[in-house]
Amino acid sequence: MAGEKKKSRTIHGQERHRSGDRPTLQAFQDKEKPVETYLQRDGRIIYIGSNGRTHIFEGEKHLTSFRTTKQTRERKVKKGFWQKLP
Repeated sequence: MAGEKKKSRTIHGQERHRSGDRPTLQAFQDKEKPVETYLQRDGRIIYIGSNGRTHIFEGEKHLTSFRTTKQTRERKVKKGFWQKLP
């Protein structure tokens, strides 16, 4: 559409994407069968897969993936950033 800016990755984002370090490929699999699930205070849902794979979704849209530790997740709950879902 006219006037729309095309979003592109930063150089850092391109490097991270190519490196394969981020667990984005398994995001939808982990969403279907998460090890843990959290509600972020902005309403986004966080799905945890095995080995700390962490995926943030807004509705059906996958926003980002990264790895977390159990300790990090517990700290986010304690500080009120995340709420653990059953």
